[in-house]
Amino acid sequence: MTPTPASRRTAAVPRRILAAAVAAALAAGMVTNIGAAAVAAPAPTSTAAPATADLAVTPGGTGGEPLAFRVDPGLAPPRLPIDPVGRLGTDRQLGVVAGPDGSPAGLVLDEVMVRVADQAELDAFLTRWGGQVLDSFAPDEQGQDHLVRVDVDRADPAKLVDDLRAAEPGQSGTYRVGDERALRLLALAAAEWRAGTELVLDWLVEPTGIADGEVYEAPDITNNVFDWMFMEYGGAMDIGVAPAWQLLEAKGKLTKQVKYLVQDGGFQSNPDFPTKVSLHSVEWGKTNTNDCTGGTPCPWHATDVVLAAMGRVDNGYGTAGPAGPVVDELVAVRNGIEYWTVLRRLEKAAEASHPDVVNLSFTRDVNLGKSSASKWTDRRMKHIRDTGALIVSSAGNDTANIDGDTLYVPCESTHVMCVGGMRTDATLDGMSNFGTSDLTTSVEIYGPMCVNGLKDPGNPAVNKTHSQFCGTSAAAPFVGGVAALVMAADPSLTAAQVRDILNDTAHVGGLGAKVTGSQRRVDALAAVAKALGVKVDKPAVSISAPTTGQHVGVGQSVDLWGKATDFLGKQLPITWISSLDGVLGHESQTFVPSLSPGTHVITAKATDGLGRTGSATVSVTVVDSPTTAAIISPPVGLTLAPGQSVSLVGTSHDPDAFGPVPDAEASWTVRRGGTVVHQQTGHQALLPAGKVTAGSYTATFTAGGASAQRSFTVTALLAGQNRPTATITKPAAALDLSVVDGKPKVVAFAGTATDVEDGAVAGTRYRWTAYGDGGVKKVLCQGSAVPTGGPVDDIVLPKSCASFSAELGLGKDNITTWSVWLEVFDSAGLVGVDSVPVRIQVATP
Repeated sequence: MTPTPASRRTAAVPRRILAAAVAAALAAGMVTNIGAAAVAAPAPTSTAAPATADLAVTPGGTGGEPLAFRVDPGLAPPRLPIDPVGRLGTDRQLGVVAGPDGSPAGLVLDEVMVRVADQAELDAFLTRWGGQVLDSFAPDEQGQDHLVRVDVDRADPAKLVDDLRAAEPGQSGTYRVGDERALRLLALAAAEWRAGTELVLDWLVEPTGIADGEVYEAPDITNNVFDWMFMEYGGAMDIGVAPAWQLLEAKGKLTKQVKYLVQDGGFQSNPDFPTKVSLHSVEWGKTNTNDCTGGTPCPWHATDVVLAAMGRVDNGYGTAGPAGPVVDELVAVRNGIEYWTVLRRLEKAAEASHPDVVNLSFTRDVNLGKSSASKWTDRRMKHIRDTGALIVSSAGNDTANIDGDTLYVPCESTHVMCVGGMRTDATLDGMSNFGTSDLTTSVEIYGPMCVNGLKDPGNPAVNKTHSQFCGTSAAAPFVGGVAALVMAADPSLTAAQVRDILNDTAHVGGLGAKVTGSQRRVDALAAVAKALGVKVDKPAVSISAPTTGQHVGVGQSVDLWGKATDFLGKQLPITWISSLDGVLGHESQTFVPSLSPGTHVITAKATDGLGRTGSATVSVTVVDSPTTAAIISPPVGLTLAPGQSVSLVGTSHDPDAFGPVPDAEASWTVRRGGTVVHQQTGHQALLPAGKVTAGSYTATFTAGGASAQRSFTVTALLAGQNRPTATITKPAAALDLSVVDGKPKVVAFAGTATDVEDGAVAGTRYRWTAYGDGGVKKVLCQGSAVPTGGPVDDIVLPKSCASFSAELGLGKDNITTWSVWLEVFDSAGLVGVDSVPVRIQVATP
């Protein structure tokens, strides 16, 4: 049956009865319904406002104002193309209703959405109102939803106020309608609401973009997404999308795997769209037919929404959205302009595609028939949710409290995650709707009110990102994009679990005193980390060297070895800091040549890419271990004749430096009796022959605070006695040798001697003795004629020690000093001496 166009429909009997009853009152300007009596009231005298007629008024509402409905011919309905519904189509027309606050809302004339339990209930409804079913959702266990074309001429406007007050006792204030057809449609609805019928008017919906009706121009955005204030970690918003990407990538989860449905108008493909797109009633390049908040044109609203949710990342084009790296398929669904068509298309697309996320960036405020609209929306949203999707919806841009008297759909459905908008300082945006209760039917979470958008979304060839896309239409897809990241982190999560994670990990507070309900602000990094089971914490730092409580010597090098990793498992460089010496290095493994004496608290610090610092400490004490000093020459028990120089050779060991103290810190003092006769700096010195006179001597060697003493005696010669003069010719001076393999070194020695009485002294009367560290004494060569004080063999094999070679080796340390003495004996038994130091050290490769 083809419906009769409303403009040509013959007036029904109820309309004629109504016209007769109120004609006189209308002529007078107003009909007031007080109880059962109708009385005429004076016509309005003002001519400044458009001509209107009050059709019904009742006093005493709970709101304190009379409830009234007025036809206002100056209230024009929206001029928008409306999609046909049903297989045969309709000549659908739009009307307008303005609530007590003056805000107009469009609706489809001559149509209602009705819920019936069975066919009998549907038939009764159709009979009452001369109805025709235009379209239907699939039935469920409790009933079925239908879109019905009705004959509004059967409705009685005179009963509108009483019926509405009976159904919704809290109603008050004056409503205006654009024409009588809209008034009669309200009367029909009120009669059914009073009777308990679940009936919903087919309101027009409004995209929630461009919150204040302007497109903001901004400087060129940086190419580094990590620096965008709504993507970065830290700052006032502290959302952390960029590090969430890093975390997913580190776990091998940053892959295309999520299906994201956007229902909207104005899809224009560009390089920032996902590669895979499925279209449902969508034509590329067809602009959005509906205006956004405040009547602002938003022809490419869907394109802005897609980019806010899933703009591709790091492709050198446009902008970026949280879900850009993980969305595998965009399900694009055209919105339509009225509620039935929007949700009918949405449910069909959701059932066909089974998306993971559904994004609804539109809203409708409902003041009439709120209970039915709420139930109907909940039911339809549940059907969509049951396809497996998380539904995110924008809260709207009316600066309104969602939890007030007005119903906002679909935001207030318990099956929808309603998203509000926050400024860059994380306070509530002045245009965003908000909540005063922390319920699933209120604004549940907040996202950024403005994101980066394309300069000209309708022209993909213009790759300029100078504009911002603002409104809760931006906040909702952004939060939906974060939800997609959570789903990528753990694909086994249900939509309900993802919703819980977003709520549980959100920042709380900071939106301002106006928001007394949920103050959750989306935290992408925390949400993804929870889904992955990762603790997002400051870097973990450990120190393997030095160990706490360790003691090291002054001048001793100290190894600094540690490990630092961020929450991604990435190794970080370490900065080493001493409480006494300051910064020591900047590598994970390094060393410091020495530390100053005292107890050092050594801190290893590492800072991750988010600016968070972790640290570990150890306590190390640098001790100045006592130096040891020893005398090698003069030898123990030395007795010599006057006039011979005495070699002074000392050794020192500084355990902190693993070697001798510097020569400048070593010195000799030689006393004869109590008188100082000689002082000299260094480990090796020489008491000159001129200072060697008869007497008892004490040689004191001091090095690094340690000292050692050695006594020797100089005995005067009897008159006429002359000691021999001994001279070492090889080595002629102090000798420094090095070894690589640690084996003893072969050293060549040679000497000469003369005596006043004997002349040249033969080598058979030479004795060479080496004195080393720790009192070591080693005879290197002894001639066969050297007096020993023992019995003399009858047969002696001649042995000369005028020249020979002997081995000198290393002691305990890497440096060993030998003092080699040549003793020459004349025929009278007098002794002449000479000495030379030989130092052997291990060569460093």
